[in-house]
Amino acid sequence: MSNTGVPVKLLFEAEGMKVTVEMKNGEIYRGMLINAEDTMNMTISDVVRTARNGQVSKLPTVYVRGSGVRFISLPELLKNAPVFKKVVNMKRKAEASQGQGGTKRKRN
Repeated sequence: MSNTGVPVKLLFEAEGMKVTVEMKNGEIYRGMLINAEDTMNMTISDVVRTARNGQVSKLPTVYVRGSGVRFISLPELLKNAPVFKKVVNMKRKAEASQGQGGTKRKRN
């Protein structure tokens, strides 16, 4: 898990929460995220699937392939996830080291 990026780590934080996944083919899946993988493959349970034509169906469990995902809507609760605090701290350290590295050049 150390080589995964922030979006994937955030997806791991969402396990056990309701998510909405839109696929590249236009289908939408909404349900409880049971498991997520580094490749963004996901297992979702208690799923409401909305087809491209608007037809709605309920499914007990769906396995979604990560390469087919257009976007994932996560709960707002994850705005306070520890992953973001780490990113902010890394950014502050980078800005501090950049400020110590000498004088800034003036642009004309």
